[in-house]
Amino acid sequence: MSAATQNNIVRVMLVDDVPQRSVRVAEKLTGDGFDVIARLPSAAGLLFQIEQQKPDVILIDLQSPGRDMLESLSVINIHNPTPVVMFSEEEDPSYIEEAVDAGVTAYMVGGVEAERVKPVIDVAMAQFKSFQALRQALDSTRTQLESLSVIDRAKSLLMQQHSVSEDKAHKLLRTLSMDTNQSLPQAAESVIKILSQNKKNSGNHDN
Repeated sequence: MSAATQNNIVRVMLVDDVPQRSVRVAEKLTGDGFDVIARLPSAAGLLFQIEQQKPDVILIDLQSPGRDMLESLSVINIHNPTPVVMFSEEEDPSYIEEAVDAGVTAYMVGGVEAERVKPVIDVAMAQFKSFQALRQALDSTRTQLESLSVIDRAKSLLMQQHSVSEDKAHKLLRTLSMDTNQSLPQAAESVIKILSQNKKNSGNHDN
């Protein structure tokens, strides 16, 4: 992704605890067509700042990033996924793994250099876009599988309690779906709830 796509300038939040370097990186980014919306000297209040500023990408280079910051990034990744590029001297594989799990899109060992910031951000944003597309596809597949499972369970209950064929059970679900203006999975859930309750009541009467 380029710095400007269809006149939408990429908004960057820069978190850097070295003032001189922060200025150089910000100037380079601005020259490359990015909009540096904030320069933070630490990760303190990072969640609040991101909520307020809503950056397109977060660029981080801190001497001691710490795990508190990773917790903040994890919250961001869950509630407001945002590309994160992190430069760090920390080479511990376990920390790098934690950073990636927390939502860091690109982890670069070493300090940030103004000259290489743009290509790193471009790649990170492209990777982020691909990952989000994959995650949405997986979520969609999971939802479809869950829906099929609900429908199959409803059909099974109809077949057991009303002695109908699978085809007839499916037609009953489709009719209920249209009559109640519900999706097929929603209609199936309604059937499961009703028939399960009927079975429970029947069992109580037998006792």
